[in-house]
Amino acid sequence: MKKLPEYNVLLPDWQGPETQFDDISEALRAMLNGTITRVAPEDKKQPVHESASTCDSLLAVHPHAIEVGAPSGTGEAVGNGNTYAVFFLGFMGFGAWFLWEGLMSSSAFFLASGSIIFAIGFFPFSFALRMSHLAPRDIPVVFNRKTREVSICVLGRLRFWRFWERVGIDKVITTSWDDLQARSYKIMQLTGEAARDTHVLRLLWGEARNPRKLEGIALIGYLGWYEDAALWRLWEHIRRYMEEGGPAIQPGESLRTSGAGKLPELPPEVIAAAGGPAFSVEEVARLANAAGVAA
Repeated sequence: MKKLPEYNVLLPDWQGPETQFDDISEALRAMLNGTITRVAPEDKKQPVHESASTCDSLLAVHPHAIEVGAPSGTGEAVGNGNTYAVFFLGFMGFGAWFLWEGLMSSSAFFLASGSIIFAIGFFPFSFALRMSHLAPRDIPVVFNRKTREVSICVLGRLRFWRFWERVGIDKVITTSWDDLQARSYKIMQLTGEAARDTHVLRLLWGEARNPRKLEGIALIGYLGWYEDAALWRLWEHIRRYMEEGGPAIQPGESLRTSGAGKLPELPPEVIAAAGGPAFSVEEVARLANAAGVAA
């Protein structure tokens, strides 16, 4: 039976552990949860998929660079945040009812119980709301084909108890495109109702002085349910853009618009290296049409 084009991945299934990085800190090792399913070749001239797609992950196009989003920028992340927020809002309502009864009856039991229940609901509600609506809409990774560099936005830590804080981009790390490695991992994702196998595309890079020591990890794309073959179309799109002068956007595709809030502002030096501000939505649409004509 012939496979659909989106599943024609050119990488074999990976058998075994990580082999390129033998010095991984405990903090980074905790971020490498799951099992490696496929590994992109170090030689980026080798294709990884028969077809290329932005997979609804393209955030912006600059004259010399493209911005690619992370799974956190998909509508699913916002939907999960809303679900948790509504759930814990119910806890807060239940606690408020206890407090009201305590005030009306001067009952210490109702007042104490209401305060505890309200707090149990408030802090998770605040955390879910901040993550889904008050955080940056996405976490961009900038691929600059003129400088052959990749700039990765690192999200700041959102503290559970500090309900007044908003999370933002903490820093931007720039590394060489040639040193960047791509892996797909299979992880177990809990959806609230069940558990399912989910695949993610991770970018790994080593330290400049010691390439065998893992320096950082970034996620791009989306969460692939039950398979990773279609997910590799995104890396193939990036690879062609960086290595072969491929189009910034594929024919008929458009920018990602899911998520809530605004995209984080990139540092001026990253924007300058990318050739200036991002193109407008209309200009990107014209690029997609031009790519279709060229194809």
